[in-house]
Amino acid sequence: MTLIRNLMKAVGLGLAISAWTYSVHAETIPVTGWIVHNGTSTVGGTASAPTFTPGDNVTLMAPFSDVTLANDGDFVEGKTTLTLNARTANTGVNNLNTQLRFALLDSTNATLTANDFPNVGVTMEYSNLAAGGLIREQSSTTQTNPFTSPPTTIGNSVQDSGGDSIQGANPGAVTFDYKFTRNGGKLDGFGTISGTDSVSGNPYLATFSFTGWSSATFPANGSFTFNRMAVFLGPNVDATSGSLTDSQVLAIPEPASIAFIAVVAGAMLWRCKSRVA
Repeated sequence: MTLIRNLMKAVGLGLAISAWTYSVHAETIPVTGWIVHNGTSTVGGTASAPTFTPGDNVTLMAPFSDVTLANDGDFVEGKTTLTLNARTANTGVNNLNTQLRFALLDSTNATLTANDFPNVGVTMEYSNLAAGGLIREQSSTTQTNPFTSPPTTIGNSVQDSGGDSIQGANPGAVTFDYKFTRNGGKLDGFGTISGTDSVSGNPYLATFSFTGWSSATFPANGSFTFNRMAVFLGPNVDATSGSLTDSQVLAIPEPASIAFIAVVAGAMLWRCKSRVA
């Protein structure tokens, strides 16, 4: 009975350590350092809440520390919230179609600079069409704009069930949320673009998902690394300015934590057995 009780204590402590490790490594990491990667907008505001003037025909990008999905269950989730101010034209229901896009990317460059490459990864795009926006891979290692001509379409979003949209002169807040999880040596993805139809006042939600995905750029059973997020504002956005807030990454890429739990639990089991013997 003493051995059983000691084993249960060891298991309980192992689970507690596991929960602690999860909570530590799942902490939210703020994303700052946004720049105009493609385009000519002026950057203002603060590092955590930048503004871009104008908010039109521009790709915005920010770096974060490498997140490597080396083991099944590891994930990376990136999100940011966009507000567009005083759109001067093209404010109708169809005009933002495909003009708002978001991506999680990987670059081998230590420093983020305008127009640099490579930036490979997976993008999602807003759409008010029934078929939904596209999920696409950017695999080019020479393309200076990660949202330009991605060669591979992975899938489509599921469009808002009420047929609402993102429209009007001052859309916002529009939240982009994209999560990639390693599963069976491949990637599963789930994302959302959400906001409010500023004309009807109804909430807007489009969902994006894919499962069991890999490619030559992100090969199956490889280590999937991400270190940048990006937002595209197309040439029909026509906003006097735009702003980003609440940019953050949530990740659990730490295989070492699992090894640590195993070592601790193993040591406790050995100690329990030694005491009984």
